Amino acid sequence: MKVLAIVRTNLVRASRDRTALFFSVLLPLILILVLGLTYGSGRSARIGLVDADGGPLAERLVATIGATPGIAVDVRRYDSVDGLREAASRGIVQVGVAIPAGYSAALADGSDVAVTLVVPATEQASAIRTTAELAVAAQAAEIRAARFASARDGTGFDSTLARVRELAGTVPGVAVAVEPVNAADTGTGGFDAGAQSQLVLFMFLTSLTGASELVITRQLGISRRMFSTPTSIRTIIIGESLARVAFALLQGAFIVVASAILFGVRWGDPAGVVVLVTLFGLVSGGAAMIVGGLASNPSQAGAIGPALAMLLGLVGGAMVPTEVFPEAMRQLAHLTPHAWAVEGLRALGEPGAGVGSVLPQASILAGFAAAFFAVAVVRFRRVLQRGA
Repeated sequence: MKVLAIVRTNLVRASRDRTALFFSVLLPLILILVLGLTYGSGRSARIGLVDADGGPLAERLVATIGATPGIAVDVRRYDSVDGLREAASRGIVQVGVAIPAGYSAALADGSDVAVTLVVPATEQASAIRTTAELAVAAQAAEIRAARFASARDGTGFDSTLARVRELAGTVPGVAVAVEPVNAADTGTGGFDAGAQSQLVLFMFLTSLTGASELVITRQLGISRRMFSTPTSIRTIIIGESLARVAFALLQGAFIVVASAILFGVRWGDPAGVVVLVTLFGLVSGGAAMIVGGLASNPSQAGAIGPALAMLLGLVGGAMVPTEVFPEAMRQLAHLTPHAWAVEGLRALGEPGAGVGSVLPQASILAGFAAAFFAVAVVRFRRVLQRGA
């Protein structure tokens, strides 16, 4: 009962902090919405374009890319290749296409010319890249046919190219039929990745931000007053630890349920989600206990906790997908619990995935939680004994 009383007191005190409620409840949902709308709700492929030529063949290529069958393509134009690269690196576009100056004239004269594709190292970019490559290949086939016919018959390139386009639809070939495998899919998959990363980021961030409450408890003499009653150090540590874990789990459950209802996020197997969220809640609670035991005042805890949470979130792929990292950074990311949590949540999104699919990630998260709490208990016991 004493443990539950400590947990209840902490939760009530946290619920009265309106600023904390905004950052733990509203802000994650706002960011999920913004990320889902900005970086692809799954309804279109975002292709960036730099057209330094502006000629008829360049415009034809752009039109072909924009009219890809079975895919809604959002073509976004940029003034420079540097601007296109920046947009691709930030995820604003999934693939970039740069058409050089003199493109149309070079093709008409029989010269070779290169179209540059800017492709970030992400799974979505690899898929969208095919759209641009097929458009370039289709135009290249037209150009080769027109050059061959022009050289053979001695007719002009422009008239031959027009004839090639006219006959293209009458030549027998192979047609590809695209059939959706899930007719009930509403196309909201772009919210899934954002929800997964924000869940991991905010569970950890909010827990470490709340570590300052542990320091305030000591400074207000609450710990000493508890010692004046028949309450052991063990009971206090268990109560404070469960309070940190409970707050992390409440926030995690809220993000999972609210994002599923509001944005149609597909979390996958419920049992697998419960396991991963629970284990990461333990990780977050243990980390908060360590920060609360190490900080000497609330200001110090309020500075160390959020900074550490943001750093680990960045390195662990909860803020930026690890697919854009170099190989060395991807290895470094797996030194954080965030990378394993995000990896596990994404694995649950695969067809037929369940608890068994995320056992490696769950085992490592359990190891992180055990290590964090081992350190936290030793440190917090010393702090309480010194202050008693």
